[in-house]
Amino acid sequence: MELLYLLVAGVVIWYACKLIAKSGNASAKHNGSVNQTPITPATSHNENCASQHPIDVEDRDEWEGSFWEVAQPLPAKAKLRLSYTDGADRKTERSVEVRQFGAFGEHVLIIGHCAKRNATRTFRSDRISFCIDEDTGEIVSDIRTYLQSKYNDSPDRTKDQLLVDEYDTLRVLLYIGKADGQLRSAEKAVIRDTCVALTRDSRLTDKSIDELLLSMSVPTPQAFKLAVGRLSKRDAGTQAVVIAAAEKMVATQKAVHASEQDAIDYMRKRFSGNAGIAQISHP
Repeated sequence: MELLYLLVAGVVIWYACKLIAKSGNASAKHNGSVNQTPITPATSHNENCASQHPIDVEDRDEWEGSFWEVAQPLPAKAKLRLSYTDGADRKTERSVEVRQFGAFGEHVLIIGHCAKRNATRTFRSDRISFCIDEDTGEIVSDIRTYLQSKYNDSPDRTKDQLLVDEYDTLRVLLYIGKADGQLRSAEKAVIRDTCVALTRDSRLTDKSIDELLLSMSVPTPQAFKLAVGRLSKRDAGTQAVVIAAAEKMVATQKAVHASEQDAIDYMRKRFSGNAGIAQISHP
């Protein structure tokens, strides 16, 4: 019996020791997790990084205004050398291939390719202290007047005026060309030659005529008839040029589309009171 008591007492003591040891380990782990400092990768941030790689202010331009704000921008081709002071009062010499110009408040805004920056830039006329045309050597004292004269003497001016003066002619010929669903290069060549004849400006090119036609929507049959009606009130010479062009356009194809024939017949009918037209239509 005494041996049994001793055995039980030994088991109890062993179990108690084990519980005490387990409790101590848990406490140690808890304290370690609380006091442990997390390890993080060493990093450095140099607040003077920007000063180590400074931006060259000489390669920057102050904002000179958006060309979208220009009233009625006009194309003009000129290579100008400018003495320019930007909005930050930095003075530079610029060689600029001008593309467009227009009114910007009380001044003129120029847009073109700047050789110094090798990029497109805008320049305000009130910040230009000296200007010379690099191609002619002419000193430009009034940039607005100078660029306006460049535009007035250019085929761009002829093209723009053509759209105003001969809008009905262009719409009628565009309708004829599109009557069968497509405007072919041979038909566009006839339109170009007609525009040259009307403006007496041989500088008009296929590209300029393409730009004109792309700026217009194809007329509906009703719009075509209204345009023909207005042309019927113009002089015989203009009517003869227009119907001759329409017939040449149709003749560029082997077969005449029904819509093309209807359009030609309608033009002959409206222009029938003109003897010159009768002679062209029925040689």
